[in-house]
Amino acid sequence: MLRWSAVLGAAALAAVAGLAAVTAPALAQLAGKEIHIGIGGPLTTPSATFGVEMRQAVDLAIADKNAKGGILGAKIVGVALDDEASNAKGEAVAHSFCDDPAMLGVIGHVNSGVTIAASTIYSGCGLSMITAMSSNPAITDRGLAGIFRLTNRDDRKGPGLANYLISVMKKRRAVVFDDKTPYGTGLADLFSKAFEAKGGAVVKREGVKAGETQFDQLVKSMPSDFDVVFFAGIREGALILKEMRAQGRNQLFTCGDGCWDVKGFILASEGAATKGEGVRVLSAAPALGKVPGSAAFAERYTAKYGPINNYAANSYDSARVLLVAIEAAAKRKHAMPSRAEVLDALERIKFQGIAYARPVEWTENGDNKAAVIFVNVVVDDHFKEVAEIGD
Repeated sequence: MLRWSAVLGAAALAAVAGLAAVTAPALAQLAGKEIHIGIGGPLTTPSATFGVEMRQAVDLAIADKNAKGGILGAKIVGVALDDEASNAKGEAVAHSFCDDPAMLGVIGHVNSGVTIAASTIYSGCGLSMITAMSSNPAITDRGLAGIFRLTNRDDRKGPGLANYLISVMKKRRAVVFDDKTPYGTGLADLFSKAFEAKGGAVVKREGVKAGETQFDQLVKSMPSDFDVVFFAGIREGALILKEMRAQGRNQLFTCGDGCWDVKGFILASEGAATKGEGVRVLSAAPALGKVPGSAAFAERYTAKYGPINNYAANSYDSARVLLVAIEAAAKRKHAMPSRAEVLDALERIKFQGIAYARPVEWTENGDNKAAVIFVNVVVDDHFKEVAEIGD
């Protein structure tokens, strides 16, 4: 009996050892390998506030994943390239990512025109791309495979704000400016059309050059009989607002989420955002702290990189969604997945993040069903939500 027990004990030990030998490689089948994630955006130029924050949030998501062993043992490497807010540079960045055999997905870009240009290249080489913030409808409406958007679309933002201004704030006569970019012009067109459809009038419509800094003549040219300004753009908004207040133009100033930027808008306006009738600025996600997990993320991000300006939570979630899809594809295959397998996993994903209250799920075009829009005022040095724009 003792001898037979010893045999059974030895067999059991051998079985356990064999199980361990199978399990350990299964948990680290990709040990020693790298998976690259592209981060494409403006790391220089006036749009860098958006691009750098995006890169830092994605880096944080990657660090979190690597701290847990990566994906089946493979190390995740973020590869950040500067598109300089240029369509041509964005295309060059896209080609570089496509040519990297270890690249399995991209987070980017920031400017809608750059995203549109780069996304054609990504779709052509089978790379999945998630933009955390580009909002022009054409990004997803072209039906390109592998192109996804976490934030909301301009054809919800512009009409939503127009309806809010007319129905809630009783505004009727608007001056509309845009920055002549695909983002700005598209958003201004959608806003103007909806504002007029609701019974309002656009009494002046003009484009300004992105990067322009002097707006004294522009403000002087404004008519006297308007009650709201809408600006569709990014950096120029704070400067137009400053000039308006300096010239005694106290009408309400409104802006899309291009002005949802503490540094680029609130601080740059040098107090003008709280003067006159104030401002209404759209934001593409709830205030940090409203969605479970977002406050803890904000604390970690701030401790490492400093204060959050705008799209950090969206960028963090975009990276996590991509990493979850890559991991699902890798586990299904028990090996390094292909780009096509990552896309397949990404299309079917349902992921609860920290940016939105509902889980991320895609429409047929690749838009996020969970995305919402908020209207904000400025209080001292921060934005404060005052309304949510629904469907």
